[in-house]
This record gives sequence, C-alpha cells and structure tokens, in this order.
Amino acid sequence: MPFFAAGQQGKIERVFSCEINGRPVFGDTLPRQCYGRAWVEKRNGVIVYREEAPPTPDESARRREQARQEEEARAAAIRQKRQDDALLERYSSLEALDQRRDREIAELDKAIGELRVDEERLVARRKSLDDEMKNLEGKPVSNDLRKAMRYADEELAQARVAIERKVSERDNLRQRFDADRRQYLEITSPGSGKK
Repeated sequence: MPFFAAGQQGKIERVFSCEINGRPVFGDTLPRQCYGRAWVEKRNGVIVYREEAPPTPDESARRREQARQEEEARAAAIRQKRQDDALLERYSSLEALDQRRDREIAELDKAIGELRVDEERLVARRKSLDDEMKNLEGKPVSNDLRKAMRYADEELAQARVAIERKVSERDNLRQRFDADRRQYLEITSPGSGKK
C-alpha cells in the first residue's frame, strides 16, 4: 500500500546519495560506492537519515587523545577537590594553619639547635685529638689515638648529615605550609566558588 503525504498523492521517493571525488552518486538503494563513506537518505527531497563517514586514522587518534586529556582533567579536578576538602577539614581557619606551621617549624629549629650543639662538642673533641697528635711529634702514634680520630671524624660527618637533613626537612615544611596557605586563601576567598 503506497504512503501518501499530506496534500500529496503518490509514492514516496527514496534516494540515497553520497559524494565521491566531488561528484554526487545517487540510487534508490545505497550505491556500493557509498559504503564506508558519508551518505544521506532522502524521502521526497527531505533528509531522513545521515550517516557520517568513519573517522580517518588521524581523526581517531585525535579523538582518543582528546578523550584521554578530558579524562585526565576530570581526574585532576577530582584530586584537587579532595585536597581542598582535606585542607578545609584539617584547618578550621587561616590562624590555625599558621599556628601549626609555627609550632612544627619551632620543633625542627629546636632539633637543629640540639644537633648543632652536638656538632660543636664533636668539633671540640676532634680538636683535642689533633692537639694530642701534635704533642706526639716524632713519636709513634698509638692505635687507640688513630681509632679515636677516625671515630670522631665519622661522628662529625654523621652529625653534619643529620643537620643537613633537618634543615632540608624544615625548608620542605615551610614550602608545604606556604602552598597550603595559598590554597586555603584561594578556596576560602569570596567568589572562589570552592567553599
């Protein structure tokens, strides 16, 4: 039974078409040349279906890269939200953040001071061993004195490494608190939309 459009008598005209090298190809069924290309189906001159051409390898690669970048951006946004929430949970106010920073840095400064006192004691011990060595000019040096000097040098080196480690820890702590402070200010500032 033929289909009649409103105000129109007759059969439906179906036409499939595609373009190959800038020239149109038509048919009442999808022409073989149109397989794997963009094509359209028209009924009585009105497009009722449009098939897009499959993507080229470059387009596929671009789409995959774009999808990967979008996924990375989503993951980064989720990570940042978690970090912001944790920061707000950890510090009730900017003053609380500053107080904790000052307290932790003071603890490290105290530890560094104690290590410097040990270093001074070890330097004094090494100097007294050097003086003892100078007093033995021309005389044989005992194995005990040699061992004591070696041991003093090792202890002094270890003390200096410990001081460097604590100073580095303090510097890292300052940087972390500075970053936390900047982030806290950013997420609590009016109009940030992150509160």
